[in-house]
Amino acid sequence: MRRLAAERGATPAQVGLAWLLARAENVLLIPGTSSIAHLEENTAARDVTLTDDDLMTLNALR
Repeated sequence: MRRLAAERGATPAQVGLAWLLARAENVLLIPGTSSIAHLEENTAARDVTLTDDDLMTLNALR
């Protein structure tokens, strides 16, 4: 997770959220936070592009 995040210029949390979003078009994430900075970080996960290989790697981590 950390390696993928570093390669994508993202945080591990953003990669995790991007992975969840990539699972299906009908997935809606509602991460809770009381911090504007975390909200912005979470929202930026939509801009993280994961390759098919990345998705296979992340799926294997489960």
